[in-house]
Amino acid sequence: MMQLAATPRLSRRQQRALERAQRNFEPAPRAVAERASYASEGYSAGLVGPLAAKLASIQAACPGTQAISGIRHTRIAGTRRMSLHAQGKAVDVRGPYGCIYAQLKGWSGGYSTDSGRVQHIHISYDDAGGREMGLRFAHGGGRRSWREANARMR
Repeated sequence: MMQLAATPRLSRRQQRALERAQRNFEPAPRAVAERASYASEGYSAGLVGPLAAKLASIQAACPGTQAISGIRHTRIAGTRRMSLHAQGKAVDVRGPYGCIYAQLKGWSGGYSTDSGRVQHIHISYDDAGGREMGLRFAHGGGRRSWREANARMR
């Protein structure tokens, strides 16, 4: 009588799927932090000194923090005013929000407080005492209700 092998032989498709799964296996935390810091390098170029230093200190203290938007020449949504990003005075970050907010405690610049809704934290600094210095704000002006935000004039 013929006995079956204890482990079945995998088809080519199954072998490739297994290889892909092994390649995509969660890497060690150190490798993730290194990859995140490399991804953020381009966004920190051109930022004003205190903001670049704060971003570096946040990334060092909070592994996995990434700068997702640095210098870009855009206007503030719904206005004709240029964004602080255009002057290198603002950066958007994503990562462990609790850790990032702990690092921002006592920060003299401004930062957003609605990271759960917009999926990032906007951090700004204007040494000339600009419009966001010292502010803690919600994106979109912190409207009170959906109905009020979307009401039409009759």
